[in-house]
Amino acid sequence: MDDKIQYQTARHDLYRFIVLGTFLGAFIAAAGISFCVWAKYQEIGQQVFNLRTDFLGDYVNAEYAFVYNIALLITGLCIMLAMLGLYQLRHSTISHYLSFIGGWVGMMVLLAGAFPINYLDMHRTVSTLMLLGTVLMYLVSVIDRFSHNAICKGPIFGFSILGLYASISLCVQLDWNTLDFPPCSHADGDICWMAVTLWLQTNCIMLWCLSLAWAVRAASMKNNLALSKRYLVGAH
Repeated sequence: MDDKIQYQTARHDLYRFIVLGTFLGAFIAAAGISFCVWAKYQEIGQQVFNLRTDFLGDYVNAEYAFVYNIALLITGLCIMLAMLGLYQLRHSTISHYLSFIGGWVGMMVLLAGAFPINYLDMHRTVSTLMLLGTVLMYLVSVIDRFSHNAICKGPIFGFSILGLYASISLCVQLDWNTLDFPPCSHADGDICWMAVTLWLQTNCIMLWCLSLAWAVRAASMKNNLALSKRYLVGAH
């Protein structure tokens, strides 16, 4: 009985580690990006939403690029640590795969902060690898929803569907010869749909992390309830 209680306690700690990592990563990303968007909005107004998100990390043309890039570095590290916790949790076979793919995405987010658009060739490679990683991450999340002992329930499933749409759309728009997106050909004042899709993808990643934290928290509460029952049984 003691061994089982210790095992459940260790799992509870892993749940909390995953929740903290994913929530902290999403919060730092949201705070850093929001600040940079606000600063750029003061310069160009609503046209900031027609900019590619990675332009916020341009050290030449964005005053607070260092904020954006540091936010990516910390966010990527938090996601990697959270996925390490998910790997150690061994919740299910599919979540095991999800931990590898999520860790890959986290590493690419970190590298995107280390190699912003000023390092063009490296940035293109990292961004493309991150894009492919998100396609797999969302796809595995959707598959996990229909598996036994699924962790990707509730909002995370919806954000996975939306993120999968955005990721596949970006893959279609990507020029695979240059690993870059063609410049928008929209008229002044019109919407650049490529940029809009990039913004959607960015927000989906943050919301996916928050939703994963919520889903893991729910699983943690269930685990904690089971642990409490074991203590009560042991006491009697």
